[in-house]
Amino acid sequence: MIEKSVFTNESIKSIVKKEYNIEVDSAVKLNRGSANIYLLNNEYILKEFQSKYTEEEALKEINVINHLRKDNIPVPEYISTINDKYCFSYKDRTVIMQKYVDGYTKDMNGATYDQMIESAAYLGKIVASLQTLDIDLPNNNVSSWFKADKIQKSIDKHKELYDKAIGKYKDKIQKDMLDKIEMLESMKTKNFNNLDKITYMKTHGDYNVLQFIYEKEKIKCIIDFAAASIMPIVWEVIRSFSYIDSKSKDGNLDINNLKDYVKEFMKYVPLNEYDLEYMPYLYLIQTLNSDYGYKQYIEDNTKEELLEFGLDRTNLCRFLYENANNISLILKK
Repeated sequence: MIEKSVFTNESIKSIVKKEYNIEVDSAVKLNRGSANIYLLNNEYILKEFQSKYTEEEALKEINVINHLRKDNIPVPEYISTINDKYCFSYKDRTVIMQKYVDGYTKDMNGATYDQMIESAAYLGKIVASLQTLDIDLPNNNVSSWFKADKIQKSIDKHKELYDKAIGKYKDKIQKDMLDKIEMLESMKTKNFNNLDKITYMKTHGDYNVLQFIYEKEKIKCIIDFAAASIMPIVWEVIRSFSYIDSKSKDGNLDINNLKDYVKEFMKYVPLNEYDLEYMPYLYLIQTLNSDYGYKQYIEDNTKEELLEFGLDRTNLCRFLYENANNISLILKK
């Protein structure tokens, strides 16, 4: 949920003048992401992070982006203050400013085949570049996703949602919870002994088509590196594919297009046989463990859009559960 902004139009003018020596003639609030974002003079973006974000966390994202700019990755350009800083605090909020990137965005699964391949190439370039980044990033060890106690907690969570389901979607929600519980129970019995052999790399952390700004049907800018971290890189690969591929809708993945996506990515970053084997299982267990969409809708029945996302992710679980082994075999070929 977006927190109430600490800014008013008048305070924006005075603060930006003080910090950047820039006169603000217009400030328009944009509805984008989880931060409060203002378009200033149709030239700059002022971003007010949520209260939980520290200057240190903001600087991490800025350092990542500035590193990528050196390797000619299309990312935002930050504006430094008159004190030569990239962020400052105002009323206990961390604030940054960057140049506005004019362009347009695409909906999920709304890209062409060529744009899907372009996404894979940029992900490969980003990951390759970040391996020389000289700052520490959070390490997301996902081995706990497959542990019996973690799976049992997810089962208990989905049982609770089953009991709480109400309203016109009650039957659908309860059916989905039962299916997810059954799949989770089955995952307890599977052998994932070689998880330590999958490749962990520095990456965007939330790389997907919703983070791309387009111009003339080409990616002009890739934004929002706040989640940059070290993780199994194949999770980022398959997840980003599922968000952009036009043939991968309603919970299905086009396996041939996925193969092409992986091949394009591997032009920049090598993957081993365990990466290719576990790729669909990593995405499966992550989506099975998640209750996103259902929980929010049950707490507030007006959030049907979030429920639709949850319903789609459960369809994806069903597809991956039935096809994970086949996907692994095709990718390893």
